[in-house]
Amino acid sequence: MLLACAHVDDGGGGGFGRNSAEARITHLISEGQFAEAEALVADSAASGLVEQATATAFRRQIADLSMKLGEIPARLQRVPSFPSRLKDFTRHDLQKMYDAGDFSIATKKELQTALKLLKDVAKDNSRLLQKL
Repeated sequence: MLLACAHVDDGGGGGFGRNSAEARITHLISEGQFAEAEALVADSAASGLVEQATATAFRRQIADLSMKLGEIPARLQRVPSFPSRLKDFTRHDLQKMYDAGDFSIATKKELQTALKLLKDVAKDNSRLLQKL
């Protein structure tokens, strides 16, 4: 169910948002609709609306934001201040809570710790992919 997407110059000199397919994918990701974003990335890449390099960048962003705290390596889950009650939340969920100042589920420090751990994992994964 891919809609026809016209090329729109956003004045950004390339990158994300160059056309409406990319804009829609970016919006879906920002809303946490990762399955829909992944499907649109696949359709857009297959039809040539999105370059393969851009599709790969979108996939990495989706993987990063959809990772749950409980999916990080066990060695990181053993840190003394690990907020285990947040293990079922994604990085996207945790970032939204933090940005909104919603500390009803966790303290600010717990959210900061969780986000730092997820960010560190994403950096490690990125470095590993660059070595391949």
